[in-house]
Amino acid sequence: MLSLEIEHYLESLELQKKFSLHTIRAYTRILHDFKDFLQTDISVEELNANLMRDWIFSIRENKKAIATQSQAVACLKSFGKHLVRNAKLKHNPANAIKTPKKPQRLVSFLSQKEISEPFNAEDLFKTKFGENENTLRARTVLELLYGAGLRISECANLAWANLNFTDESVRVWGKGNKERIVPLTKDSIKWLNKYKDFQSKNAVPCFPKNLIFSKDGEKPYNTRKLYSDIHNLLRSVGWEGKASPHVLRHTFATHLLENGAAIVTVQKLLGHSNLNTTQIYTHVSAEKLKESLKQAHPRS
Repeated sequence: MLSLEIEHYLESLELQKKFSLHTIRAYTRILHDFKDFLQTDISVEELNANLMRDWIFSIRENKKAIATQSQAVACLKSFGKHLVRNAKLKHNPANAIKTPKKPQRLVSFLSQKEISEPFNAEDLFKTKFGENENTLRARTVLELLYGAGLRISECANLAWANLNFTDESVRVWGKGNKERIVPLTKDSIKWLNKYKDFQSKNAVPCFPKNLIFSKDGEKPYNTRKLYSDIHNLLRSVGWEGKASPHVLRHTFATHLLENGAAIVTVQKLLGHSNLNTTQIYTHVSAEKLKESLKQAHPRS
C-alpha cells in the first residue's frame, strides 16, 4: 500500500544522508499531506500523475507560495524515483508534472559604500550589543557572511576543524550535505582568531572537534541568535532594507560580479548546483547603471 511505501522512502532518506534534516522533515510533512488528500490508502499501482496534479492544484488553490508548490513537486519526483528504483513502478508518474516557475525578483543587497558602514562602526556596534562576546561573535559572523558568502546555518554548524588558516580556507557542508571549500579573507581570519582567543580565555574549548559559535563548544547557538546579531548590526548602521544574514550573502555575490568575477566562480563559491540559481545576481546596481549612462550617453 502507498502509506507503507511512503514510510519506507522516508526511512531511506535518513540512511542515504543525501538530504538535510530540514529537507527530510519537509518531505515527511509533504507526503503525509498528500496521503491525507487522497483520503484512502491506495495501492502503489493506482498512483498516477493525475492524482499528483490534483493535489498540487489544491495547494495552489490554498494560495501557497510558489516555493512551497515547487518543493512539493520535487518531493513527489523524488518519491516516484524511489518507487521505480525499487521496482514498485515501471515509470515515475511525477515526471509528467511541471515545476511551477518562480517569478523573477531582484535580490536585496548593500552597495559597496553601504557595506563599509558595519565594518567601520565598532563603537556603535559595541554600544548596541553590550558584552564583548556578543560584539566579537557578531563581527566574526559578519566576516563569514560577507567575506566568504556563507549561509547563516553554515556558520552555526562550523567546527574549528573546518578552518584551514594555512591555506586561508573554510570547508563547508551546504544544502543537500554538499561539500565545498571557500577561501577566507585576511579580515575573516583575523576576527576568527580574535574570537578563538576570547573563547579560550573564558574556558570555552576550541579543539578541532568543537563548534566555533557555541557556549560550550558542543551545542551550537541557535541560528535565530546569530540572525539577531546581524539584524541588529544592519539596523544600527542605518540599513533600511531587509536586515537578514542572507542579504550579506547576496551582497557578497553581487560585489564579486560587479568587480569582474566569472559567474561560474560565484556559483562554486555559493555552492549552487544550478547556474540558473546564480543568475539572479547578474542584476546591476542603480549606481552602476548611472555610471554607465554618464560614460556612454552623448547627452549625459
